[in-house]
Amino acid sequence: MLSIPGFRLLRNAFGSLLEHPMRTLLTMLGIIIGVAAVYVMLAIGEGAEKKILESLDGPQARTITVFPDWTRGRSSQRRPYRRLNEADLREIRALPGVEAATGNLSREYPVITDATDWSSDIRGADEDHLFANDLKLEDGRGITESDLERKETVAVLGQTVIKNVFGGQYPIGAKIKIGTVPFTVVGTVEKAPESGWNNGQDRDNFVLVPRSTLRDRLVGGDYLVRNHVNQFRVVGENQQVLDRIENDLDAILRRSRGLSTADAPDFRILNFSANRQQFADTQRTLSVLLFTMGAVSLVVGGVGVMNIMLVSVSERTREIGLRMSVGARQMDVLAQFLTEALLICILSGLIGLAIGYGISQQELGGEDLEMVFSLDNALLAFGSAALVGMIFGFLPAFRASRLNPVEALRSE
Repeated sequence: MLSIPGFRLLRNAFGSLLEHPMRTLLTMLGIIIGVAAVYVMLAIGEGAEKKILESLDGPQARTITVFPDWTRGRSSQRRPYRRLNEADLREIRALPGVEAATGNLSREYPVITDATDWSSDIRGADEDHLFANDLKLEDGRGITESDLERKETVAVLGQTVIKNVFGGQYPIGAKIKIGTVPFTVVGTVEKAPESGWNNGQDRDNFVLVPRSTLRDRLVGGDYLVRNHVNQFRVVGENQQVLDRIENDLDAILRRSRGLSTADAPDFRILNFSANRQQFADTQRTLSVLLFTMGAVSLVVGGVGVMNIMLVSVSERTREIGLRMSVGARQMDVLAQFLTEALLICILSGLIGLAIGYGISQQELGGEDLEMVFSLDNALLAFGSAALVGMIFGFLPAFRASRLNPVEALRSE
């Protein structure tokens, strides 16, 4: 509960502010805009961080990509290009911490029906292909382990193929030809999410078939490596296991390819987790930048508070002299004017927070701009307003407390 002197100080501060309501309102306006701006900027930064963290925790961000590399070293020392194989993939899939592992093998072929044909990316898939490539089954079923073992002629279609080959009609059960080989459509895939991972390509223009069927019926055998695969995609259960999985991958491939630890690898491993810290640093920089942009408005409002308080001191010079002549100390005068400045900023801060919160609840930018409420951000914005009141209110208050009582009483 406020002490009597403290209550009197607040009452006097309120009274002084209410003597010039329009001037007080205009002074508050700068702080209100500043606090609202700080809060909204922080909410935008929080929303951006949320989106980044969601993307970093998704399957794509937990994926390690492995592919052959025959370009290392001098030309005379390069070894023949050697593909990856199914035996390595089975061993990788059994590693602890691996959530999914798939082998990529694809060729472009025409997809043919009685009515039309369409050139598409034919991918040799397995049971982990959809998850490892951030795709979701829409209808029917995906490629199973049984399909691979039996080399079934079944196909799962992407949305672009459905649109251009079947006119958007329900395709499950329909017959198609890929090249000259007949296939039965058993499933469809949802539209692929838009992301930076597609390199400008149409992620929906594909047909999934069992990898064994694609290899034996369409691509043909490989004289270098039986059961060849062009690339591995390995998804870890979480970010923490990716470095260990990367080391295990290196050991497995070196052993299967007859390489010692001293040999230069003829494969390359790309681990996305190495970029996680870079994303985090970028996000922190973005948050600081957004806060600074909002703080500029708050500082401008603080300058307005200081100017108005200096005007108030000039107008009330005689009052200050009278108070000091009847016993008021310099500290009492300092406290009075500092309380008025703080009161302006605190009230403005509360109003600014309410406005900022209201803005943050609106879907102003759709899915591309998300603002997230955070108690910490609210306290930071409100604390910034109080700090502005302390800093910009101190100079006028100090000036008032240093007035000479005799000179102040002579003031007109």
